[in-house]
Amino acid sequence: MIIIADAHVDEVVGNDTDFFRMLHSFERNHHDVVFLGDIFDLWIALPRYEKDIHQKFLSWCREQKRHRSIGFIEGNHEYFVAQEKQDYFSWCSDSAIWQDDRGNLFCHGDQINRRDKNYLRFRKLSKNKIMKSIVRYLPFGPQIGELLKIKLKKTNLEFRKKLPKDEITRFADDRFNDGVHAIFVAHFHQDYLYRNSETNALYILPGWFQSKHVTVYDMESKQVTSHHWQELKQGT
Repeated sequence: MIIIADAHVDEVVGNDTDFFRMLHSFERNHHDVVFLGDIFDLWIALPRYEKDIHQKFLSWCREQKRHRSIGFIEGNHEYFVAQEKQDYFSWCSDSAIWQDDRGNLFCHGDQINRRDKNYLRFRKLSKNKIMKSIVRYLPFGPQIGELLKIKLKKTNLEFRKKLPKDEITRFADDRFNDGVHAIFVAHFHQDYLYRNSETNALYILPGWFQSKHVTVYDMESKQVTSHHWQELKQGT
């Protein structure tokens, strides 16, 4: 399984070319793929707001789910994807976590820190049916969306500077008590490993935006490694 976190793909930044080159390179192997949120710097999955890069990504996912499992979890930079685009993926979720039947849990991670009350209120206000209806018909909506993208980069700064290890530990131990063995978390843009036993581990994954690294998870051996996407072995 290949897991991609925090790519923040944006044509203005110019990282879209590398991102789609990476996706096409995956076609030479047979790994399942999980997109762990904030894949785009902003994705409001509604008419007027979507761009060609969003449609290009959806086309790739729809084609590839015929050959492998393609999973997607919404990050805090994505809105209404699970509600509007679920048919393009093998599974797609806008909830805090998604768990498979093998004890693996996938989580964007923006809701782990329960002390970050301002962000949690913002998320609750911005991701609901009422806001979705307002945004769908909002005059100058796409322009306002661009302002939202700028705001997202400036919010939560205090809580993003330091990894909330106590909150991460609490979250992980609760999930381990429920029978989960491996937890994969994005959002924090850094590598971090927490274990409470030899069999239970939480992995915070590197952000693709900074490192161009993806995470490879061998579900048989339980081995987790991080590689630059160009270093992945093809055809396996």
